[in-house]
Amino acid sequence: MESFILLHNNLYPKSSHLLISNFKVLLEKLQIPIEKTQTLALEGKFLPFIERVKYYQKLFLLLLEAQETNHKILLCDSQSLLEIKRFLKALYEETELRESLIKECGVEIDILSLENCFVFAPEIMLNALKDSHLKSKCWQGFKCALILDRELETWAIESQIIVGLEEITGLKIMPFFKESYAYLMQVNQVLAYKMGAADYYEMVDSGVDFILTPNIGNFELMDQNAVELKIASGRDDLEIPLLFIPQVILALFEETASCNALQFKEHKILPRML
Repeated sequence: MESFILLHNNLYPKSSHLLISNFKVLLEKLQIPIEKTQTLALEGKFLPFIERVKYYQKLFLLLLEAQETNHKILLCDSQSLLEIKRFLKALYEETELRESLIKECGVEIDILSLENCFVFAPEIMLNALKDSHLKSKCWQGFKCALILDRELETWAIESQIIVGLEEITGLKIMPFFKESYAYLMQVNQVLAYKMGAADYYEMVDSGVDFILTPNIGNFELMDQNAVELKIASGRDDLEIPLLFIPQVILALFEETASCNALQFKEHKILPRML
C-alpha cells in the first residue's frame, strides 16, 4: 500500500494536536502507512502580515519532497487542502512568485506534477473503512451539523463525502458551508466571537446533537473559545459539542469507543450526551 507524508497543520497547537492524534490512531486502525509527519502552520488569511515567498517556500519544499520520494501528502484538515490549492493557483497566475521560489529553492517548477502530490484524508479514509470490521452504525439516531469551508461545497457534492459518512456511521448529517472566522482572533477578537457565535448557534438551533468539522480554525473558535462565543451571543446555553471526523469514525471501533480514547476531556464543550 502507498505510504504518506502526514501534514500536521499546527496553526492552533491544542486544536491541531487533538485532530492529528486522533487521525494517527485511525490511520493505524485502517492500516494506512505513514512515512513521516511534517509540521507547518497554514492560514492564507495571515499573508498580509507575513512575507509570501517565505510562507510558501516551506509548503513548496514539502510538495517537492513528496514528488521526489513518490509519496503523497496526506491532508487531515480542510485549511491545509485549501492552502495548497491556493498556492498552486498562485503559481499558475503569478510569474513573480514562481520566479522567486525558483531562485530561493534552486529548482524548476512542474505545477502539473505538484497537483498530484497530495490527497485529502476523507478521500482515502472512506474506501479503507469499507473493508474494516466496525460496530454496526453506532451513531444511528444521532443528527449532526457538518460545517465545511464554503470553497469545498462543490468538492463535497462531487466526492459524496456526506453520503459516505452517513452510510458508514448511521448519522444524519446536515451540511453548513461557511467561511471560517478563526483568523479574526488575531486581529479583532470581538468580531471573531460575534461571527463565530452566529454560525455556532445557527447550527445549534437546527436541532443537532453535535457539530462535525474538518477545519482546525472552526474547532479553535467554537470549542476552545466557547465561553467567549456564549457571551458574545447573549445566550445561556452551551451544550452542543464539536467533534473532528476521526473521533466519529474511531467510535465505530470497540477498542477506541470511549471518552478517554477519543480525548473528549480535552474539549471545552464536553460531549456528555455521546
